[in-house]
Amino acid sequence: MLQFIIDGYNLVHKIPEVKGSSTPCSDLLTFIYKNKLTGSNNNEVWVIFDGGQPPYQINNFQYKIRFSSQESADDLIIKKIEGIDNRKQTVVVTDDRQLAYRARFLGARSISVDEFVSKTKKRKKKEETKDIEYSLQREITEELKKIWLDENKS
Repeated sequence: MLQFIIDGYNLVHKIPEVKGSSTPCSDLLTFIYKNKLTGSNNNEVWVIFDGGQPPYQINNFQYKIRFSSQESADDLIIKKIEGIDNRKQTVVVTDDRQLAYRARFLGARSISVDEFVSKTKKRKKKEETKDIEYSLQREITEELKKIWLDENKS
């Protein structure tokens, strides 16, 4: 089981679908969930935001959500990593170089926002390709042969 620790606002500011939203925290969580960016539902997901909790309702999709309040989200993320026994199974999602370096120093993996979001693009490409049954493929091929060969005879 993997454990994702996501630098919330760092991700919000890099995703066009979420960036201009009036409810960015909630929309970020929805974006992550809908695009299955954290893989299996068995993976643990922490999303950590700077500052206090916003005044609107947040959908959590079984994610653990923290607001750093007085301290920085980066410090809260580091504390979270330090409390984990199996850090090799921990993935920190951030574009903050210093935070990524500190996470790797502690034994966690770090990936950029682009790497994390690229799973969306790969999934959409895969969904765009249509799978058709072999029998239908054969039927189409035979039909095209008839059309092609008849037209070329004239």
